[in-house]
Amino acid sequence: MSEQLLPKLAPRLKRLDEGAYRRAYLSSGAVRETGTHQLVGDLLDSLGITYKENVKVPGSASLAADFVVNGVWVFIERALGGSERKALLAGRRKSLVIQRDSFRSDSFDHGMRILGLEELGDRQTIFLDDPSFNFDYAHILPKTQKCSVMHGHTSSVLVEVVGRPIDGMVVDFGVAKQIVRDAVRGLDHKLFINEKYVTAMDKNHVTLKFETAHGEFAIRAPKGTTVMMKGEATVENLTREVLSRIAPLMPKNVTAVGVYVYEGLNKGSHLLAKLHQEDARDRRRKP
Repeated sequence: MSEQLLPKLAPRLKRLDEGAYRRAYLSSGAVRETGTHQLVGDLLDSLGITYKENVKVPGSASLAADFVVNGVWVFIERALGGSERKALLAGRRKSLVIQRDSFRSDSFDHGMRILGLEELGDRQTIFLDDPSFNFDYAHILPKTQKCSVMHGHTSSVLVEVVGRPIDGMVVDFGVAKQIVRDAVRGLDHKLFINEKYVTAMDKNHVTLKFETAHGEFAIRAPKGTTVMMKGEATVENLTREVLSRIAPLMPKNVTAVGVYVYEGLNKGSHLLAKLHQEDARDRRRKP
């Protein structure tokens, strides 16, 4: 008997070992397809919100919403095709897609994305690297032996822009370049310093005082020649500063911006951040 069963079981066991099985999630008596389905269901239950599951979309042969909540059709971890989106748009239905995205801003980004139907679509990336993105600056890092002496660098910036193309274009190169140039211009030939070292400030001047590896440092500088930072003036924090000056000015179809800041020729920092668009926030505010 065992000799008869083994040949039949072996292929099935092999498929299971390769992951060819379907996992289900059981919660509150309901069996759901993925952990995200389970999470959404548990959240709605805990809030006492009435909803329906697996509701067929009128006008579509096979499309069904995972949840319908207060008239909003919710699809979880789906890639909606053109005909499916057309059916949803034809009925003027409010729709949301909840999906996991491999595109992460950092290790703390869970990858969950909630998108309106109009936000779906392929993303593309462009990059900008131009000599006009170079700038010179001075800084001090009090806690390090070498860099606790005021010194300077010539840095260059490379920017990547991720978005959903409109008429085949993520963003006009000329527009994007001007945004980056303006950001860099405000940093050129400035002293970058941690704002916690400020001991006095008036309309025209900043007074700085702190201990370094070589002793006490004190300086009174014209306010317009300094850039106050919320941390030490490292290249990592400088990258955040550049990003903060660029990201808010990007068009609404831009979903993420990455910034590389080189400290000299062969070292630097990279930061990639997802943008939370104003129109998405406005939708969440509506009752």
